[in-house]
Amino acid sequence: MSFKMLRVTLLTAACVTSLSAGANAAAFYLQEQSVSGLGTAFAGAAADTPDASTVYYNPAGMTNLTSPEIYAGASLLLPSADFDDTGSTYTAPAGLGGLTSAVTGNDSRNPFDPEVLPQLYGVLPINNRLVLGLGVNSSFGLADDYGSDFIGRYNSVDSKLLTIGIQPTAAYKVNNWLSVGAGVNVEYVYANLKSKIVAPTAGGASPDPDADGSLKLAGDDWAVGYNLGIQLQPTTTTKVGLTYKTSVNHKLKGDVDITNPTSGLPIPGFVSGAVSSASGTAKLSLPDIASFAVSQQLNDQWTVLGSVNWYGWGDFDNIPASSSALPGGGSLTEQNYENTWGFAVGARYRLNEKWLLKGGIQYDQTPTVTADRSTRIPDGDRIWFAGGVTYSINPKIDLDFSAAYVNVSEERVAVTDETATGTVVTRGDTDGSVGIAAAAIRYKF
Repeated sequence: MSFKMLRVTLLTAACVTSLSAGANAAAFYLQEQSVSGLGTAFAGAAADTPDASTVYYNPAGMTNLTSPEIYAGASLLLPSADFDDTGSTYTAPAGLGGLTSAVTGNDSRNPFDPEVLPQLYGVLPINNRLVLGLGVNSSFGLADDYGSDFIGRYNSVDSKLLTIGIQPTAAYKVNNWLSVGAGVNVEYVYANLKSKIVAPTAGGASPDPDADGSLKLAGDDWAVGYNLGIQLQPTTTTKVGLTYKTSVNHKLKGDVDITNPTSGLPIPGFVSGAVSSASGTAKLSLPDIASFAVSQQLNDQWTVLGSVNWYGWGDFDNIPASSSALPGGGSLTEQNYENTWGFAVGARYRLNEKWLLKGGIQYDQTPTVTADRSTRIPDGDRIWFAGGVTYSINPKIDLDFSAAYVNVSEERVAVTDETATGTVVTRGDTDGSVGIAAAAIRYKF
């Protein structure tokens, strides 16, 4: 039967701890790599991130840091989502009559738990031109659990997709108005995904949840990408940043564990309740990302910020998988993601030498399309509302506190899963939101 090996939306990822795709950036990208940046909804991040977290957003920005420093932070993510069924159906194999019936089960409770997403950065100026940096974080992630009684269980039940990225970087100040930077992204990915396999029926009967089989997929991989950055300062009050992060191409290796559903109905090659395991691989390409940002200081108090981001999700059109467990030794899971844009504007206000206030909004498109949108990633367009403060304890220590609310638009799911035991179309409406609270410390040596 078709096990959709690594249908496993072995799409991957999120850090030391992970978050749901419904959480904070388009699809399963995690933007929360800086607490100071969160306060402006990451507006201007590639042009003007005034601490060591610029390692992630634009390595060229490290040349603005004149002393060694460490930046450590964490974001508490509070995602919430609903899935309301609009008529999910099961169609029996042609050999069993091919009749269509309703799938039974529960609409989703919130499948997401609170998560903590940490980040750590360090910067070391070598001289007045050369600066080295290091970042440890996660920029992609997914974690949700709908429960085995979920009406969309034949599409997904439980998903844990984690990444850890290690980013050695370097920057060079060419002159007073131009800096360049580059870095390597060494990335680890782990995936553990579960779903149910429908038990065959005949005569138009609905599938029996107690007879369901199960599919568990697990795999991991290390891969490498790189990033480039340029920062321009045409005037003493204007900064412009350009960055490009390459796609990271993974080939996950792992195991497929299958328990067939229980049924006495005759299906060629089907063995009721059979248990099997096999190794397998799946290719996964995470998107390349390009950013353009501007920072303009208006006076001693006000600085305005803006960003335009492009995400190359269009290369994530399918997941080719190979395993001896699969018919013909392979399968292809369609995703059909589209390239997307994100836009952010924000501002910082210097209240006094101790306090810096900030705020911002962002619009972030979803790359998913209705026909292939999965319950694993019930994604929608996002609008961010963010604010934060930086408090300077003394010249060496700053504290950052930020918060954001992310609204995820209502979208339709109509995804088809085919196996030898029948075809299930999961239909529903999904929407969600995310609350984020974050804190960080910056220490300058």
